[in-house]
Amino acid sequence: MKVLALNGSARAGKGLTARLLAALTRGLEQGGAAVTVREVARLKVAPCVACLKCMLKTPGVCAQNDDMQLLYPELQAADLLVLAAPVYTDNMSAQLKAVIDRCISCMQPFLARGPDGRVRHPLNWSMPAGMLLLSTCSFPEPATFAPLIATFRQQAANFHSASLGELCLPGSLALQMRPQRLAGHLNLLARAGGHLARQEPIPLPLLLAINRPPLSLDEYWEICQDYEAACRQRLGG
Repeated sequence: MKVLALNGSARAGKGLTARLLAALTRGLEQGGAAVTVREVARLKVAPCVACLKCMLKTPGVCAQNDDMQLLYPELQAADLLVLAAPVYTDNMSAQLKAVIDRCISCMQPFLARGPDGRVRHPLNWSMPAGMLLLSTCSFPEPATFAPLIATFRQQAANFHSASLGELCLPGSLALQMRPQRLAGHLNLLARAGGHLARQEPIPLPLLLAINRPPLSLDEYWEICQDYEAACRQRLGG
């Protein structure tokens, strides 16, 4: 099984997203999967310019020449695409959104109705058969993930990929101050990776455990007092 994991954090390997992805990747590799991790913040990927050349002039081939030329073969070869997408203003980062938009080159200009009855484009080439969302957000409420989850599910449907689940841990502001509170969830993510590598669905109890907030709201507020104090110090009091 081949996995392509896109770390969509603008901080690349420095943030909490990288830690979560490393745990999931560990489980995938231990389960026998071959995993390629790309940090999109280190790639040069221009936004889609809607020229439609990939549909009407050179079907399946984007007219722009940048680091998407590295990702296209990896996307076509992968069985699973992991979007490690921290919440940025209620959705994914601009860097990751540019990558997703440039995947429009996989689509034909024609129209067809999918299994859900909605109109979508048939494909020039296949995206990974499965897609998984891995996310964190600074706020403590799981509801913060709702817009990103809705976007992810629609993107999976647009690419004719199966949505294999959403693994979402809120409260990253506090968790960065108390990284030891992540230990249990990192182990759970590794277990989830093992199931995915064996092409098994993530068991519902495990999925629920991963998505259970590591911190209560009171714990989050208490820890964030230290965060706010650090911010005030950097701002000169």
